[in-house]
Amino acid sequence: MVDGFWIVQYEGMQGNGGGVAMFIKGKLFGGDTGYTYMGSYQTQGDSLKADVMVRNFLPDIPNVTGVVGDFELKLDGKIEGDVIRATGSVKNLQAVGIAIKLTKRASLPE
Repeated sequence: MVDGFWIVQYEGMQGNGGGVAMFIKGKLFGGDTGYTYMGSYQTQGDSLKADVMVRNFLPDIPNVTGVVGDFELKLDGKIEGDVIRATGSVKNLQAVGIAIKLTKRASLPE
């Protein structure tokens, strides 16, 4: 089950960075130094697919994709216990992508 609190580490053409994300019943919420993440996800077996709207709230903070401002990110990942390894591509910009590693830090309370 992926629902819970996750550490996000990513690497793109413009560098690397990290943030946090919450996976809650098909919804994803998170952020980093200059961006918020909100979207939805689906799992099937050990695969995860997500559509995430990435919104900039500090214009002076660049992101690792090189895209300026807000953008939509499509994630494709493989769940390996408490780690998800994924690739992300910016919608309508197939040449722009990032590698992502998510590490689970806590499950949601029952």
